[in-house]
Amino acid sequence: MEITKQFDIFTGSHVTVSLSDNTDSPVAFFDPSFTEVQNLSQFPKLTLSNSVETLETYDSEYTSKLSGNRKLENTTLVLNKVIDDPHQTMLEKAVENKTLLRFRLFYVIDSGYSLANTGYYQIFEGYVTAVRHRGGSDKIATVEYRIEPDGAILDQGIATEGSILRVGDFGIGAGTDTFTGPIDSELLTGNRFVTYKGSNGSNPFSADTALIHLQPNEESGWQLTCTPNGEPRLRVRTVQPDGASAWTKIYTANEKPTPHEIGAVSQEDRIDFGEF
Repeated sequence: MEITKQFDIFTGSHVTVSLSDNTDSPVAFFDPSFTEVQNLSQFPKLTLSNSVETLETYDSEYTSKLSGNRKLENTTLVLNKVIDDPHQTMLEKAVENKTLLRFRLFYVIDSGYSLANTGYYQIFEGYVTAVRHRGGSDKIATVEYRIEPDGAILDQGIATEGSILRVGDFGIGAGTDTFTGPIDSELLTGNRFVTYKGSNGSNPFSADTALIHLQPNEESGWQLTCTPNGEPRLRVRTVQPDGASAWTKIYTANEKPTPHEIGAVSQEDRIDFGEF
């Protein structure tokens, strides 16, 4: 689903907050150090403002406005109190140790038919400067963290968060009677593990095996396969939208190049140099 920054009332109908204490890693939406914060109590927000100065103009009865520096306003993160929650523990330790944390806000647009989440995200860093606990006999106990952003928004844009993976998807956990796995060995359909049948005409071993498919984009990729029995023999090839290259042999201790393959003479060959 393609979307732009022209948001409607459904933008942010679902929001997730993710947290990371690894502020040295490159800024990216799919940074694996991010973990989703659970038990949100209030809708989080991030406000960007400009400082504006009023200038007196000597030759005019009107004043002028000058836009100054932009800054991220302080914000709060309110969670339902849960004993031993790892994120609440991390946030409270960040107050004590004055630790810089990285935050990712992801405002999901509910398409109503897709298992994947598409929405607008913002990534910023900040310090947790205060924590306040609230509750009562007739109220849910909550904990409120005051966050002071450090600098500007590090990254923002549109992202799609994939659906949940299950056993067998993309060949994960496949290769059993229950989950045979994908067999699309010639297509650029994303990184995956492929069941490579011996009956496939491109299989260099003519025996059932598997291959690893990796691609940097939708225009190219490469694959690695190996014999499933006996001494391993490796083959590698590249894949493009219009087809795949021939399999190339990877030389190992178990499969060394033959004299014929490298244009050499075998030491076992008998050579007749004729008469002198």
